[in-house]
Amino acid sequence: MSKSLSRSIKVRPVPFNRFPICYRSAKMTTSTPILPCLDLSSISITRSSPPLHPFQSPVFHIPPAIQAHLETASTHLHNGETVAFPTETVYGLGASAFDRTALQRIYAIKNRPSDNPLIIHVSSLDMLERLLPPKEEYTISQLYMALISAFWPGPLTLLFPTPNPPPPPAPQTSGIRMPSHPLALALIHTADLPLSAPSANSSGRPSPTRAQHVYNDLNGAQGLGCILDGGDCGVGVESTVVNGLDWKQGGGGIVDVLRPGGLGVEEIARIVEEVDGQAGLTQILVHGKPWHRNAQASSSKQQSPTSSINQQALPSAPGLKYRHYSPRIPVFLLLPSNIFPRPSTLATSDPTSPRDVLARLSHRLQHSGDTKPPHLGLLHYDNSPLSSHLLKGSVGDTQLKPISLGVNAETAAQRLFSSMLALESASVDAILIEGCSDDGLGLAVMERVGKAVGGGGAVGGLGDGVEASGESGRFWVEV
Repeated sequence: MSKSLSRSIKVRPVPFNRFPICYRSAKMTTSTPILPCLDLSSISITRSSPPLHPFQSPVFHIPPAIQAHLETASTHLHNGETVAFPTETVYGLGASAFDRTALQRIYAIKNRPSDNPLIIHVSSLDMLERLLPPKEEYTISQLYMALISAFWPGPLTLLFPTPNPPPPPAPQTSGIRMPSHPLALALIHTADLPLSAPSANSSGRPSPTRAQHVYNDLNGAQGLGCILDGGDCGVGVESTVVNGLDWKQGGGGIVDVLRPGGLGVEEIARIVEEVDGQAGLTQILVHGKPWHRNAQASSSKQQSPTSSINQQALPSAPGLKYRHYSPRIPVFLLLPSNIFPRPSTLATSDPTSPRDVLARLSHRLQHSGDTKPPHLGLLHYDNSPLSSHLLKGSVGDTQLKPISLGVNAETAAQRLFSSMLALESASVDAILIEGCSDDGLGLAVMERVGKAVGGGGAVGGLGDGVEASGESGRFWVEV
């Protein structure tokens, strides 16, 4: 189908939940090519003129070297295959949102549960409109237009009504976003296809933030046409998913942040208040529960939606039902006392110094009869009280391999997944991660750390490595 013809037809995306219940993993074939597209500054975009949104009908200018790789990727997409490509959040595994067989390939390659939905990526508001019900049936709300104007392109996914959805209880909505990475936008524009794309990794693993991460995990997977290398991802955690369909002009509605991500809840609340004209008219929820600005830091267990969601229900957004972000080795969360209050369940006699906690972890990880101290990876914040204790003080016989998460949650988001994968490759026995406050991107970071606790090598009180048991794997540390 020509581009001009495809633009004139109202095409319906394929609902994810019309697929079979399960998939077998895709068989490995030949090596998957990595196509370098690193000169991102050479991609220029002419934005639409006011009063239109800048990305209503943008014009792309792509240099020949990158265009050739994009044409290769586009051919794969139009042939029903998948393509791995960078976004500002993480690398995605994309397929045409209109191609049922191609979408099935995503689930097969990732071994992804069939009821875990996919987010659709667009390159313009013109493309967005092709995915929505007719204008006589649905009009984008004032709130959504304000959020789009403020944060698109960017790490924000909005839920929209789906044209001709399957019968309830299947979700009646689709998550759609416009990525800000120039290569992602150029690919979607070149293919003239909205791309459904989860993270480009095996289901449950840490998300990839480099092309090499994708290659290490999915190389040779049947149906993976190529990997576009656009360098490291700038944000490092997935997009924030927002359901604003229950917002009401004049107040009395709700806005639910279904998945905290690369855009802080504070930013969503700011736009809601600007549209409402004052604070408090719209209730802001996170995972269906009231959100409170500047709330006390939590241990991250409370951030996970998996404990409250109906496990038989079909989730409306990714990340709501299944375990994610887990390396193949145990992961433990350290909760420093300068940020986290002492848990009420912790006895006053329990040893909580950094050295005591490391000793407990070392004992827990040692195999019977093994006298060699374990080798522990440590993801820490620069110059924090906890890192000062662990890196400058005595930690006994424990061997530590530290990797810095930087100075705050923003740098931690950029480095978290790649650092977990680096420590896994370094063959440490377990990974310790320093916790942070929930402010800004901290909520997204702590949610992902909370889901990673246990890891694929969960031991002693962490269940079977699929779900943590109670507060196991989380240690409050006096600093």
